[in-house]
Amino acid sequence: MIDASVQAIPGLLVWFVPIALCLAVPTVLIARARRKPVTVRALLAVCSAGILAVTLLPTDGGPVGDGAVCDLSSPFPQLTSSSALLNVALFIPASFFAALVFQRPLTTLAVTAVGSGLIELIQAEGAMGRSCSATDIVANTTGSLIGVAAGTVWCRRTGWVTRRAKRDALWGATLAVTGSAALIATFHSSVTPYIPLTQRPGFAAAQRAVEGADAWITEAAAYVFGKGTQVEQTIVAKHSGLVTAKTNRGEITGWWPEKKLEEAAFTDNRAEAGPLNQTQAEEISTRFVRRWFPAEVLGAKRTVHVSGSGKSAVYMFTYRRYRKGLMMPMRLNVTVTSNGRIMNFTARAVKDPKLPESTVSKDKAARLARTYTGRTVHGAVLLAQKVKGQGWRPVWMMGVENGDVFVDAVTGLRISQGALVR
Repeated sequence: MIDASVQAIPGLLVWFVPIALCLAVPTVLIARARRKPVTVRALLAVCSAGILAVTLLPTDGGPVGDGAVCDLSSPFPQLTSSSALLNVALFIPASFFAALVFQRPLTTLAVTAVGSGLIELIQAEGAMGRSCSATDIVANTTGSLIGVAAGTVWCRRTGWVTRRAKRDALWGATLAVTGSAALIATFHSSVTPYIPLTQRPGFAAAQRAVEGADAWITEAAAYVFGKGTQVEQTIVAKHSGLVTAKTNRGEITGWWPEKKLEEAAFTDNRAEAGPLNQTQAEEISTRFVRRWFPAEVLGAKRTVHVSGSGKSAVYMFTYRRYRKGLMMPMRLNVTVTSNGRIMNFTARAVKDPKLPESTVSKDKAARLARTYTGRTVHGAVLLAQKVKGQGWRPVWMMGVENGDVFVDAVTGLRISQGALVR
């Protein structure tokens, strides 16, 4: 998240100068009062001011007001990016001068490493337009490690003695463990982890699945629409599995990975004349449903509705499955022209559900329908229907004037808007 700060350098300098003065002036005064080297401490203060200005000043480069979010994807593929290298470079000078001033390399490294994690936590929690990421934490810590190592080497070459090595190791380990534990606990409790889609488990498998869906729907489109079909766009709704292929001749949809077609229709829905009779049209429909809907048509009853006549006839074949006179939820309609073209089809590939036994007869359902509506019943069909809060139920669909009324075949209650009316 350092890129946004670098791009806003003019505004950054406006804030950096007062922050540097606020840190450097008291540092110099204290150093003089204690008769300590002034220059190295002033440089440490200035470099620390640079870190604060670059990492904690608000920008418009990230999400604001969307809650505390941190990118916890693997940082290692990104460590060679320009942003990560800038983060590394930012933390080297301050860590170098801190190692010279305090001469406790392990303690200094622990403080700067935990401090880098604290900066990312503030960026996540502060709603300041900055993005928290594991890559930044690793890059910041890497810069601290380089700076401390360089400072330690400098001290040894110039004859400066590292103070109390054992105590430094103890303090460094204690600060690293307690500081890391506190940061991890805080991140876990208040920050929402985010992992980019490409690094999420199963992403590669999902991509392969999408590719399989594309090939499958393309094959189905070529079968339905015939030779010369060109797929112009394929859309896969990953959350639902609905696959849509838009072609130069029409549109087709289906479900993946179930490989169940749902519907298709030619853009040109005018039925052309042709030589086929009803028997020949049935053969085309049969080949189609056996190829794409073998389970759905097993045990199904086929009926045909003919519109038009002669060479202009259009045949709509319906496939329905019944159990003890009750229509199952599977639906399949295929329309074939006299020229042998499958003009459209619609399918509902649902397995036969388990249903409670019907106790309401057709005559009783008709009486109940008249009671509920005050109208005469003209027809009745017993079918399986999903009822809210009840699951699949046997339901009487009773034809009345201006519509249908639905009666539960177990309780006799009316079903309105998909729910029982008590």
